Amino acid sequence: MPDAGGDLAAHPWLDVSGVHCEGIVWDDAAGRLRFVDIPRGRVFDTDVATAAVRWFDLPAPVTAVHPTVDPATVIVADGEGIALASAGRLAERLAAPLAGRPGIRMNDGNVDPAGRYFAGGMAYDLEPGAACLYRLDTDRSLHTVLTGVTISNGLDWSPDAALCYFVDSPSYRVDVFDYDVTSGALSGRRPFADTSALPGMPDGLTVDAEGGVWVAFWGGSRVCRFDPDGLLDRTVTLPVSQVTSCCFGGPDLDLLYISTSTEGLSPDELRLQPAAGAIFRAEPGCRGRLTNRFVI
Repeated sequence: MPDAGGDLAAHPWLDVSGVHCEGIVWDDAAGRLRFVDIPRGRVFDTDVATAAVRWFDLPAPVTAVHPTVDPATVIVADGEGIALASAGRLAERLAAPLAGRPGIRMNDGNVDPAGRYFAGGMAYDLEPGAACLYRLDTDRSLHTVLTGVTISNGLDWSPDAALCYFVDSPSYRVDVFDYDVTSGALSGRRPFADTSALPGMPDGLTVDAEGGVWVAFWGGSRVCRFDPDGLLDRTVTLPVSQVTSCCFGGPDLDLLYISTSTEGLSPDELRLQPAAGAIFRAEPGCRGRLTNRFVI
């Protein structure tokens, strides 16, 4: 394994003129990369072989997208909660815990190994502790699994499904829980990696086939890999500051795709970061895992 000294670089791969691209995920059944541009409500999917891109727009904001067991349907997190989308429109509202709360929206999400959907929220004014993390079970019942969350971000599971990793960004930390895949219960929350000494704030994350945890750093121009013991062992650098999420994709799951944003950048900063808002790609030297699908 290379050392942690900025040993890899990611390069611009797809320019979608994104405002705040997030939630990047590989859909192996479709052979396409999916992601969202939150303030536009835009849901993208891209052929990784040709970089041909298509999209549809939903009522903004749309904060995450994931495949389901139905190839024609995706699950999204948005301003009100969680919904299914197909044929370029919202098809069914599954949960609306934030309806009537215009000061708060959903944020990042992921599907657990049993096909449940987890997604958390954040207040627009970043009020500490104003949000929650929710779990939508396959019977469509909604459960609040964490309260007191400020910016709910990266979420993924270890290869054996025994651990769940989670980021509440202002904590400058990646936490880990023991995970009961039978019930969907989280327990034993504890710090996994303290990121306070690194540039930027932890955002989205993904777990590779070896159990390494890759974390995007908002304001940090990087994605960092932490080994299963929580030690930093690899860094991917980018020429833009607002790095939002990452995933492994491609037929061999050996490419790292990274979403970025222009949010919060001044005109001068945008001139210095012409690739901000693009999707980047790196060759990290390891492989990811297949994306879990929400069970409809």
